[in-house]
Amino acid sequence: MNEVRMYKISWYPIITFMVMGVTFLILCFSDIKGIISHLFVFIIGLFFSFVFIGYSIYLWRKRNDGKGFHWDDKGIVIDLQGNKVFWDEIESVKYSNVRGLKSTVIYPHYTNHEKIRIRRKKWMPTPAHSVDWFLIEKPKEYQKNLMNTWKEKRNSQK
Repeated sequence: MNEVRMYKISWYPIITFMVMGVTFLILCFSDIKGIISHLFVFIIGLFFSFVFIGYSIYLWRKRNDGKGFHWDDKGIVIDLQGNKVFWDEIESVKYSNVRGLKSTVIYPHYTNHEKIRIRRKKWMPTPAHSVDWFLIEKPKEYQKNLMNTWKEKRNSQK
């Protein structure tokens, strides 16, 4: 099989979440004298600003650590923690475009849901694993290469 191609996290979500967080932070402190009278709104604004800034830092650290989406001879990495769905567990791989949110969706066979749930240490099984395109640097290339690899794997398993 070919060498592993890592698809890194795109700068777009990192910068977008950082800008949103800083904007919320600036809006929170724009009326510094009225903070006491609007304390609830101020706290909610701070909460959202820290969530957005925190998520952007999380994505940035994952990018710097070399984390991303890829596949190898064993299976496809489905999240930034490195969890995999193995080739023999997959029923199909499809492109999805729901309300403008494009993604690659990996559908494991229903007999493997529990096995994957235990391996990922989740409470509930997931019937499909979605890799959102806005997270990946070159999503069209990822989709095309993954589909070609999936066709090869599917034909070799028969």
